[in-house]
Amino acid sequence: MKNKKNFRILALLAVAAMLLGLGACGNSGEQGTAVGGTTKISFKQALSFEYLKSLDGAEITINGYLATSSPVDGSFIFLMNLPFQSCPFCVPNTSQLSNTMEVYPKSGESFSYTNQAVKVTGTLEVAESEDQPFTDMYGYEFAFKIVDASYTILKDEDVSAEVALWQKFAATDLMMQINDMYNYVNFLCSWNEYYVNSYDDGQGNTVPGYYLYANDALNFIQQEGAQYNYGYRDGYFDDIITEIEAIDPEAFSDLAANIRGAKELAGDALQELLNGNYTSEEKYVEEFGTTDYVYTITNGAELQERMDELYLEFSSWLGGWEM
Repeated sequence: MKNKKNFRILALLAVAAMLLGLGACGNSGEQGTAVGGTTKISFKQALSFEYLKSLDGAEITINGYLATSSPVDGSFIFLMNLPFQSCPFCVPNTSQLSNTMEVYPKSGESFSYTNQAVKVTGTLEVAESEDQPFTDMYGYEFAFKIVDASYTILKDEDVSAEVALWQKFAATDLMMQINDMYNYVNFLCSWNEYYVNSYDDGQGNTVPGYYLYANDALNFIQQEGAQYNYGYRDGYFDDIITEIEAIDPEAFSDLAANIRGAKELAGDALQELLNGNYTSEEKYVEEFGTTDYVYTITNGAELQERMDELYLEFSSWLGGWEM
């Protein structure tokens, strides 16, 4: 099952630094600091395409951690501000990287893996426009990359005091839980834009794909073992919040509030589905070459806007943790 929608998240992220409700430790989103001709940037600043474009071609430096899923040949690395994370994070049901940077070494060189915090220095290369992102060999899309780069391992005194707390959070599986949570919430807000692709029945016949019907959406969240069944159980959101607050209720209060917002949105979106607040229209679907019923969620635009706002809040919170 796939999602038709390709988020214009890169454009939306440009305003994330202006969100007021989610303070975080470390850099608060101010302009990068120039040191000896090199501009130090933060993950939060990297949310703004306009700001990145102003530094296109400049030498920059940024602190972070290597994801363990970085290519074993060292041809490039996934740089994140979280330690102990294996995979790059994507905007729900898209291939667009979120809170993850791709860093490429100098020509003829390669990177060695380390689990220690690093300081990366290289040249910022920004895509021509937000509508024409770079794409890597895995199919990930990203608005910028750091090239001709090298890194040095940071000393303890170069790392902020909040890192110990941040590492305590990152050592749990909370990030993966929150990623799954947002996939679930996004499905509830835009189930009508998900589809089953066309496939070969094994006898040379193509079975046309189709956009999900309302009953399909219910099955995906209600049936035991279904793709999004995990979010439908009682206490799902509350359990995540409890785990967050067990680490430090004050330091992570903004994140807990964000999850509460997602819980409220999920409840509202689910009621729209259960109450039948949608319409359908039989029409020709060019993508599959067939005539079929296509659904529209009555309040779909409002639900998706709330989803985007919450995810941007989360991205802003996440990007605000700097070393």
